[in-house]
Amino acid sequence: MNTMKKYISILITVGFMISPCHAEDLAKEEPVYHVVLIWLKTYRNEMRINKIINASKELKNIPGVLEVSTGRVLRSSRVIVDDTFDVSVIIKFASKEYLKDYLVHPIHIKIANEVIKPLANKITVYDTIIQE
Repeated sequence: MNTMKKYISILITVGFMISPCHAEDLAKEEPVYHVVLIWLKTYRNEMRINKIINASKELKNIPGVLEVSTGRVLRSSRVIVDDTFDVSVIIKFASKEYLKDYLVHPIHIKIANEVIKPLANKITVYDTIIQE
């Protein structure tokens, strides 16, 4: 019986030692931004831009999504600026693990397949870790 109490005591102690380390690892996770640029089949079509923007609001319901920002291209005369796309969707995730889960989430798949892809001529995605 005393041996059993020692094992339980050791397991509890090890558990307390591991938990703070895991918490520190989670706190070190850096946010990930998923930047989606969309070129429409119908250039600068406001109705289609609005459809994508409105549908993208639903992405906030996916676990791990911290923010969803959408917008239209800002025209520029600067040569270095690519202003050929029509609409952007920028999603902030708590970590890269949440991005992985998002990619297979039914809400994301539905919006991508039923709204964005049918309207898009081209889609480019950039994923980046932001060090805050």
